[in-house]
Amino acid sequence: MRHSFWSALAALIAVPLLSSSVFAGGKAVSCYEQATVPAVYRTVNQQVLVQAASSHVVKKPAVYSYRTKRVLVQPERVSYRTTPAVYQTQQSRVLVQPASSGWEYRVIKGRKILCKVQNPAVYQTVSRKVMVQPAGKVAIRQPAIYSSIREKVLVQPASSYVVQKPAVYRTVSRQVLVQPAQTVWKPVRVRGCR
Repeated sequence: MRHSFWSALAALIAVPLLSSSVFAGGKAVSCYEQATVPAVYRTVNQQVLVQAASSHVVKKPAVYSYRTKRVLVQPERVSYRTTPAVYQTQQSRVLVQPASSGWEYRVIKGRKILCKVQNPAVYQTVSRKVMVQPAGKVAIRQPAIYSSIREKVLVQPASSYVVQKPAVYRTVSRQVLVQPAQTVWKPVRVRGCR
């Protein structure tokens, strides 16, 4: 409504005021003067992208530990040792000459006498080696030999995961032109114009 009023007023004023002397010196009914209406702005809040969304991969290395392990260095072995035969010296009485009897002459008190003589058996001690224990083999056991070693063991394998970073926005205020500046005619109260 206000816009149509000013449009009508502008149309009236657009008529050349000084083109005719008919109006000169007449009584002014209403007076207007040009005025500039400043532009109208409005504050608008807008989100502005500061940093775009991104992602990066984080790698986790493998985790290891150490443990002591018993390992066989040399297995059990059995070897044999030869034992010699064992001998012992034994003594035995051996008959050399059996008991016997015979006649022999003897001189007794100057007289030659024939006598029957009993001869005892004759023995002799003889030594000989007797095997007490024959030669043989003796088993000798050598126990297994073990050692301890330090072993590296995988506790957790290597892995990776993606870290997402969201976009970062900032609210920015800016002035938006709602109505540009314009020149209008506005009524004035001056002497000689009611």
